[in-house]
Amino acid sequence: MSKAIESINSVSSTLMQYYQTLEDKVKVLTEEVDQKKQLLDSILDSIDVGVVFFDSDGVIRLINESAETLLGIDSGTLIGGTSLHAEINDEMVIPEKGQPFNALVSSSQVKGGSDGKPIGRVLIFKDITRLKKLEAENERNRRLSAMGELVMKIAHEIRNPLGSMELFANLLANDLKGTEQVDYARRISNSVRSLVNTLDNMLRFSGEIRPKMEYLCINDVVRDTFDEFREILMAGGIGIDIIDSDQFRLYLDRGLISQALINILLNSVHAMPEGGNIRVVIARDKNSDAIRISIRDNGTGMDEDTRARLFEPFFSTKDRGTGLGMSITLAIVNAHRGHIEVDSFPGRGTEFIISLPPEKRADMRTNGGT
Repeated sequence: MSKAIESINSVSSTLMQYYQTLEDKVKVLTEEVDQKKQLLDSILDSIDVGVVFFDSDGVIRLINESAETLLGIDSGTLIGGTSLHAEINDEMVIPEKGQPFNALVSSSQVKGGSDGKPIGRVLIFKDITRLKKLEAENERNRRLSAMGELVMKIAHEIRNPLGSMELFANLLANDLKGTEQVDYARRISNSVRSLVNTLDNMLRFSGEIRPKMEYLCINDVVRDTFDEFREILMAGGIGIDIIDSDQFRLYLDRGLISQALINILLNSVHAMPEGGNIRVVIARDKNSDAIRISIRDNGTGMDEDTRARLFEPFFSTKDRGTGLGMSITLAIVNAHRGHIEVDSFPGRGTEFIISLPPEKRADMRTNGGT
């Protein structure tokens, strides 16, 4: 009897040890499964793609964080249900709460078990709204580029006959000197010159500005440029005073600097519809040794927002303005290694200050700009 009891105790001890071993193995396997599940959850929650798993009965069993964010939902309220509360098709996702968005959507079966039978379905979707906007922007830029090329060709074609018109208008003005009709010819010449300047701005904007430097007297360039418009401005009640204390010679591109000055002049003219005065001062800056050209008008002035956006391409306060004049002026000054400032307040007029490098500094930089 005692031997039987000992045998039972031995078997029982063996079974207990075996059970403990199985329990330890189950614990280790459970920990491994938990770790893998946590890893899988971390991976699913770290990607920017929405993932939803439905079991074979169509019940939601898994929703990752991206799906919650994109659909504006709480997974805790939807898991165990059958609806995501959103309309999803091949290209769009429309949540019940939240903004619709363009999406790449994929749905496929999930197979499991040794028999490979479907155990459910996984739905994957990604927000591609930004990508769609970039594609639309690229297409718009492509069309604008093609349109720009066409406009530039037209501008070149128009510029040639305008040059002829300006030439003949000037010749006509010379022939009509001393008559009442001379003012009409000058008005035609200046109007054509304004059109040519607009076309020049468009052509400059379409390509890189490369100054052809010459050693010139900046005083002469300023006077010659403004003298072309003096008479027509006087007819509109606008006077110009040019003040210089000395003659300054610089390396510069006469045509480009003249165009920049004309753009500023036209800006001042539009600011003085009832007439006024423009004061131009050419002097050397005592601190930086740069040559400063100050152009001040007593027109309407600009508010802070207009002043901040003045040099942006296509920004204009005029109904018929192209918005290129001041951005081209900035580009021209930058191409001469200078800088431009604007000081303006509503009702107090506007002052533009162009600062160009002095002779020695400009001389050292001409090789790269010619």
